[in-house]
Amino acid sequence: MISELLVLLENGLKVMRANSKMVLVGILVFVFPLLFAWLTHNFFVTATTNIETSEKQRISSIHDSIATIATMTRVSSSTVLKQVVAKLKKDNQDITKTRIISEVDNKYLIIFDSENAYLNLTEKSDQLYRNLPPNASEGVYIYKLVIDGKRIWQVLSTVEVKGEKRYIFTEHDFSYIDSVMLSRKQQSYLGLSAIFLFLIALAYWLNRQTDWYKKYKVLTTQLAQRDNFTNMIAHEFRTPLTVIKGYASFLNESKSLTQEDIRYIKNIHTATEQMVFLVNDFLEVARLQSGKLKVELAKINLNLILNQVSTDLQSLAHKKNLELVLNTKEEPIYLVTDANRLKQILINIVTNAIKYTGSGTVTIEAKETKDSITIVVKDTGMGISATDQKDLFVPFTRVGGVDESAVTGTGLGMWITKQLIDLLGGLIEVESIKGVGTHIIIKFDTSKKLE
Repeated sequence: MISELLVLLENGLKVMRANSKMVLVGILVFVFPLLFAWLTHNFFVTATTNIETSEKQRISSIHDSIATIATMTRVSSSTVLKQVVAKLKKDNQDITKTRIISEVDNKYLIIFDSENAYLNLTEKSDQLYRNLPPNASEGVYIYKLVIDGKRIWQVLSTVEVKGEKRYIFTEHDFSYIDSVMLSRKQQSYLGLSAIFLFLIALAYWLNRQTDWYKKYKVLTTQLAQRDNFTNMIAHEFRTPLTVIKGYASFLNESKSLTQEDIRYIKNIHTATEQMVFLVNDFLEVARLQSGKLKVELAKINLNLILNQVSTDLQSLAHKKNLELVLNTKEEPIYLVTDANRLKQILINIVTNAIKYTGSGTVTIEAKETKDSITIVVKDTGMGISATDQKDLFVPFTRVGGVDESAVTGTGLGMWITKQLIDLLGGLIEVESIKGVGTHIIIKFDTSKKLE
């Protein structure tokens, strides 16, 4: 029997360990409210008992005060007794009746009545006095009644005056006190109900939080696996693409090829170059999303970077019969940033400007003020509508309604550019008019001291 109980207990503990969340929910939803309800009930039981004890002591003191004057021979005309009873009733609002009854010839005559309604009349309900126990003279005797739903106490005590037995009778209505206690109880149980509802909501919230955390862990793992897979695939693609591109370059230099062969080789070279750009974009996105891309800040001369970008992209501009213009001052413009990343940003922006400009000019400008450095890339291209400007930095989105077969791209360039500018602590803005041209503006705050 004991072994079976131990096995049952062990199995129960295993279930609890496996479902600790449900145990916590059970404690919050059931154990705590029941504990609070039990404590509240015990509190009110104790409070009611203490109040009743206090009421008995108070009533006993009232009877003692009246008994002192009731020993007078003529209580019916006693002004002092009337004043004392009036004062007692004022201080104890539960008193509804006060009488003094004298037992004469086995009859019960009312010799004092606080209401004066039954003065000098014989008490009709004399069973109240006749049924007093023998020890009633030692203190007060209480008849506990409930009349019309109200808790009523009828209290008797006795005194001897020159061989005459007198009864002191008071009636107490505790309906007001009971209504206050009932109101307190209702408020307490309403509070308990609110706590119960709060605990249910808390248990539900904890349950959801636990589920969300589990889903978050699963999603984090899946994202890490996705990033690792993307990196692996991108690296694996880049190596053979580089080899293909290299062999295409070697074949292009051969003297024995026909013009058609050369055209095919150029197509292979262009396609592999586009694939390499695509793979590089995917790698850049993976590094940015995983937070692994780091920047190395240093003080640089911005003019040197702008000159390099302009020189590198002149050939691309010439292929489209565009003029690529660089407008900078001769004085050096110093900026604390990552030179390689800034160059990457500018190449992305200027390359886009050249791609989407059919004719005219692409201009690169740099301005320095007291608190900032601004780089502006202007073009006279097709422009971007206000609606499309909102999607300009959204990944895998190409704006402007361009012919995607004529203008190649992944829709990642401007998103990568925006992320890199954010990493460098800069801001990027777009000003464009459809059919007129576009200005891409990059701002860096230089109010902080250069280091």
